[in-house]
Amino acid sequence: MNKFLSKKYIPAYVLLVIFLLIPAVTSGNYIISNLVNCMFFASMAGCWNIIGGYGGQVSWCHASFVAMGAYANFIMSTELGLSPFISLPMGMAIAVLIATVIGYSTFRLHGPYFSIATIACGEAIRVLIQHFDTVTKGAAGIYVTYRKPDFWALTFENDIPFYYIALVITLLMVLVTYIFTKSKTGYYLSAIKGDETAAESLGIETFKIKLRAFQVSAMMAAVVGCFYASFLTYIAPTSTASFDLSMKIGVVAIVGGVASLWGPVIGGFVVILLIEATSVLFGSAGGSQMVYGILLMVVIIFKPEGIIGFFRKDNTVNKKSGLRFRRKKEGA
Repeated sequence: MNKFLSKKYIPAYVLLVIFLLIPAVTSGNYIISNLVNCMFFASMAGCWNIIGGYGGQVSWCHASFVAMGAYANFIMSTELGLSPFISLPMGMAIAVLIATVIGYSTFRLHGPYFSIATIACGEAIRVLIQHFDTVTKGAAGIYVTYRKPDFWALTFENDIPFYYIALVITLLMVLVTYIFTKSKTGYYLSAIKGDETAAESLGIETFKIKLRAFQVSAMMAAVVGCFYASFLTYIAPTSTASFDLSMKIGVVAIVGGVASLWGPVIGGFVVILLIEATSVLFGSAGGSQMVYGILLMVVIIFKPEGIIGFFRKDNTVNKKSGLRFRRKKEGA
């Protein structure tokens, strides 16, 4: 406990207090809505970061896992009248199942071949969602209409409740990521990213570790998708399960800084607010793609470790993780 009371955590606590007070000092729903969007994308990027950042397995199908949480929520809500909190475990279970199928199909591949395979898997899932229109309503999508304020149905008069929900989810994502990276699986995953062949020679079951990380990442993404869908009030295959959404999730993590705890959070606010500013200034057509391109070019050229690199005293995080892993292995 004393560790979390040290002076180095004071800025984080001050920032948390500021975020808690923002709705009280903000008039209008526009700013709150944009901040909610930022936090949800920060959470999705944090989920991606587990497998794409710490694991070095660049996946472009995370929109599929977000869609599982979203569709489980809306289908069970509109058809059965069930609360999203009840449908949430089903969405998580389906996301883990899909991640298992994709993992068994693709983790034998490496590098760009794995990434291309995940694109194909994500597009296949999008097509399947659109095909089974008797359940998913197909390309038309599903709306959830507002009737009255109801916390268990996640329907509110304004976005302030979603602001606090998104804040809690973001903090939970950071906490889960921290616990995961400090676990044995997390250390093994770091070793696999450093040198998969060397990790296998040490007796690490690399396929099993990568699959486990992929499952955790997918399960967390489904949780975010469930609440994000209620915030949007509308989902469709072309948006919720699209390659564009998967790309946006990955770009947020990469720009903020992969394999870092707070990188995806920083990326969420920087990328999403820039996209919003671009849409206001130039219109929506092509705006987000332009932002993706410019941000990726700037980050890759000037700060490959992401924006989080500006806040680090040194950039030896992965080396330190590998050193801790080796020491743990030698002491075992």
